[in-house]
Amino acid sequence: MQWLASICVRKPVFASVIILLICVLGIAGYAKLTVDRFPKLDFPTVVVVTRLPGSAPEEMETDVTEKIEEAVNTISGIDEMSSVTVEGVSQVVITFVLEKNVDVAVQEVRDRISQITYDLPRDVETPLVQKFDPDAVPVIILSLQAERPVRELTEYADRVLRRRLETVQGVGQVSIIGGRKRQVNVWMDPVKMRAAGVSSADVQRALSGQNMSLPGGSIETGPERLTLRLRGRVTSVEELGQLVLRESNGHILRVQDVARVEDGEVEAETAAVRDGKPAVLLSIRKQSGENTVALVQEVRRRVGELSQTMPAGYSLQVVRDNSETTITSVNAVKEHLALGGLFAALVVLLFLGSWRSTLIAALAIPTSIVGTFALMNAAGLNLNTISLLALALAVGIVIDDAIVVLENIHRFIHEKKLKPFPAAILATKEIGLAVLATTLSLIAVFLPVAFMGGIPGRFLSSFGWTMAFSIAVSLLVSFTLTPMLCARWLVGGSAAPEHGHHRKPALERLTDVFYLPVERAYERALRWVMAHRWVAVVASVVTLGSCVPLMGAVPKGFLPKSDEAQYQVTVRMPEGTSLDSTLLVAERVARDIREKIPETTSTLVTIGDNTDKTPNVAGIFVKIVDPEKRKDSQDDIMNRVRKEITSKLPKEFRVSVSNAPLFSGFGAQAAIQFVVTGPDFDELAKQSSLLLAKMREIPGVVDADSNLIIGKPEVSAYIDRSRAADLGVQVPDVASTMQMLVGGFDVSTYVENGNLYDVRLRAEQGSRDSVESLSQVTVPSMRLGSVPLTDVVKLKHEEGPSQINRMNRQRQIMISCNTAPGVSTGTVVDAFNKVIAETKLPAGYAAKPAGQSKEIARTMVNFLMAFALAFIFMYLILAAQFESWVHPITILLSLPLTVPFAIISLLIFKQSLDLYSMLGLLVLFGVVKKNSILQIDHTNQLRREGLPKLEAIVHGSKDRLRPILMTTLSFVAGMIPLLLSKGVGATFNQATAGVVVGGQTLSLVLTLLVTPVAYSLIDDASAWFKRKFGSKRSPEETGEAEVARAYGVDTLSELRPAHDKEAAA
Repeated sequence: MQWLASICVRKPVFASVIILLICVLGIAGYAKLTVDRFPKLDFPTVVVVTRLPGSAPEEMETDVTEKIEEAVNTISGIDEMSSVTVEGVSQVVITFVLEKNVDVAVQEVRDRISQITYDLPRDVETPLVQKFDPDAVPVIILSLQAERPVRELTEYADRVLRRRLETVQGVGQVSIIGGRKRQVNVWMDPVKMRAAGVSSADVQRALSGQNMSLPGGSIETGPERLTLRLRGRVTSVEELGQLVLRESNGHILRVQDVARVEDGEVEAETAAVRDGKPAVLLSIRKQSGENTVALVQEVRRRVGELSQTMPAGYSLQVVRDNSETTITSVNAVKEHLALGGLFAALVVLLFLGSWRSTLIAALAIPTSIVGTFALMNAAGLNLNTISLLALALAVGIVIDDAIVVLENIHRFIHEKKLKPFPAAILATKEIGLAVLATTLSLIAVFLPVAFMGGIPGRFLSSFGWTMAFSIAVSLLVSFTLTPMLCARWLVGGSAAPEHGHHRKPALERLTDVFYLPVERAYERALRWVMAHRWVAVVASVVTLGSCVPLMGAVPKGFLPKSDEAQYQVTVRMPEGTSLDSTLLVAERVARDIREKIPETTSTLVTIGDNTDKTPNVAGIFVKIVDPEKRKDSQDDIMNRVRKEITSKLPKEFRVSVSNAPLFSGFGAQAAIQFVVTGPDFDELAKQSSLLLAKMREIPGVVDADSNLIIGKPEVSAYIDRSRAADLGVQVPDVASTMQMLVGGFDVSTYVENGNLYDVRLRAEQGSRDSVESLSQVTVPSMRLGSVPLTDVVKLKHEEGPSQINRMNRQRQIMISCNTAPGVSTGTVVDAFNKVIAETKLPAGYAAKPAGQSKEIARTMVNFLMAFALAFIFMYLILAAQFESWVHPITILLSLPLTVPFAIISLLIFKQSLDLYSMLGLLVLFGVVKKNSILQIDHTNQLRREGLPKLEAIVHGSKDRLRPILMTTLSFVAGMIPLLLSKGVGATFNQATAGVVVGGQTLSLVLTLLVTPVAYSLIDDASAWFKRKFGSKRSPEETGEAEVARAYGVDTLSELRPAHDKEAAA
């Protein structure tokens, strides 16, 4: 790369063209980058959803879930298979290994299921097979409110708002929550039907057979051709009641004689209440890969247009906007990036005392960052908090190369009295190897992150690529822009007045007042340590030994606890509770939150906003003021809600207070999850209850619960097959009659003003609300026409499971909990793992982590592999650069010494060892290694120039003290805004910056002293090894002397200094 610097110094226009090209490509790439909260995630997960309305969970498990699991079980590459079965719904989730192509997996699952459709129940809906797309989630939720009936609001939301919003580019789906759609209900009276001798099948045939329009062909009359249509549809709701069931002896029996026809609504499955008032929500999902921020901005613009044309009294407002957090987080990181660059430039100004030098170094930051955007766009990355965090961290790194080159040129000008032009060439050439080595080895640190396995690898891939791209661009800038500007902007050298009359600038003299004493103190300390090398060895051993107790003291987790200014309260009522009763309790909790928690800004209660539309589960989404506007953290506020509100609810209510999910819609999950699996359900329930009780005893555990849900009231119908055969009753007729009367069927449609509404047939409420009322129901009989249901069926009150969970084809029960403020998830996970180890589960039963709890262990393993690969890559690159197998060991020895100081910084800043802090540790390794490279590279240069080893070590380290301090302090200064950041999502930035700032600052002095000692010791050992086992042949015998004479030097070690002198001349 030195040749490139030499060309750019001599050809400034060429250098300018390179930099302008980088900037133009970067700006063009930035314009194409999408903006989102997190990186694009693509997991090979396939979801199969099958519906059979009215079917009990145990029947769904046997007839649907188990058959689907058996069919797909032999597909290659399955990592895990889980299922959830509730009333009428089976959901099977197949997770494949990350290497599996998700589109291939979807097709294989479809093929296997198509082979068993014949074996599924007759009335089952076609299984829906789709890939899990974490990107296709609700990005914005709108609330429509007015002092009007909910049915009217639903009509407007569905017919007007939904259709207009779905035309916005990038919108994937608009779902309505809390609506009441219009529906024509035909309520059958079993008593009247029994008296008239008609069955539900007769009513169904009348409604479906006499309410239709059919094509009648065409009529040709000469030159004309007329289309014939049979218009048999009813024109009013009342006309449905006039449909004829039968005619006998002049007496006509109509539908209205045995049923009541009502212009009504669909039975409520969902509900929504915003700040105490009923609402109809429109949940808008984006298409996969769309720009979240741009999409939400366009939706908001469309909402503004719709608001101007809505009827008087209607209000359409945004109640949840996932882009707000994205915009806040992204803008905060952008601000930190700018401030970090400013602080880093100020450090250069303080050390070099020259605005020219400061400007040269500072220009490397925007040039490198802008150039990175071009590579990010080419790699298909997006702008998110992870990639922007990488750019913010890179601010202190991309300026390092420029600082090192600039400082060396500065030293050549002032110490060797060279003019800026030759100084730029020679100084860059001298430092070029060190800069190239540090940059390539830095890239080697971050590339393993880009290829790291597991979910953390997918999550952090953009971090590794972004860091590698920015460092690579900074290397190009440091060998083009920096030396070219130094050759033309810097002053001094032989052009300065002689005999000491040249005075340094005032700021530089002021800097020397503080720096020179530090340099002299460092030289004295280094000479003392070199004379007492055992002290450094003992200090290093003690430091490394402290890792063990420190690692035990630091809390561990998967992600830092984040203050998102929002959380969710989930209330599960006893099984069998109606939607209206659940809504009443949930709204009372929401009202208490608004009244007793002053930080609350709004509440949103929803019921049925999930796949199975559970009527007894309510979610309360709570927004609070931003972190910088309140004293208590989100964790503290959530704890107050537990103590002041939810703890006062009846014990049979299952309540949890959790963080709102980061990656999806309303489905909040507990921070800690464990699954218990086993063959027998009763024993499984017993063991999970035992473990749950022990979990509740762990300090810091809150909201401990399980998904074991039993006690769902149900009525079982047992058919007397012998009696049914005697009476001429078919079993399918019994099943369909009961399903139609109790569950209801959509049997026809009604058209009005071009809109289509369902016609639903069902028994009156009073005829299906008890076992006694069902005795009035009749079923068709081939012998007697119709007979009472109770003649062939025995009805019995029973209880059954509300939800059946399975893991890898075994029933499972999940136990979960959250943590109190100040308690890390890792601490609780470790404690519960000990509980599991101490609990002797029966053979065939096991308990293991799930969710974040499982990812904690995987994260540690994946990061250890990344660290190992980084060490290997760094060693190989350094060995190639230094042409030595020994010096890389010296450089890498300083890295483990930073680990205890990094852990101490976690304890100081009260942070945990998690995904983000491990990123900080990686960055710390890269930065500390650069210091060692600068020291050893310059020491080797001085030794080649003839200095004794000790003097070369001392002077080499002293000469590089200024650039080391400059790069270290500029990097730390660049991290300060991240460390001190406040607001939504700030904890993620603090976790990474805390490790870097603390570890770098605390370990600096030790590594500055230990590296020279390690170099000395390893060099002595290497010399001894060469004397003992090395070649005894002379230079004449090896041919080295002949090569040296060809270059005009005595030995090959003089070759580089000779060329430097020739170039200087």
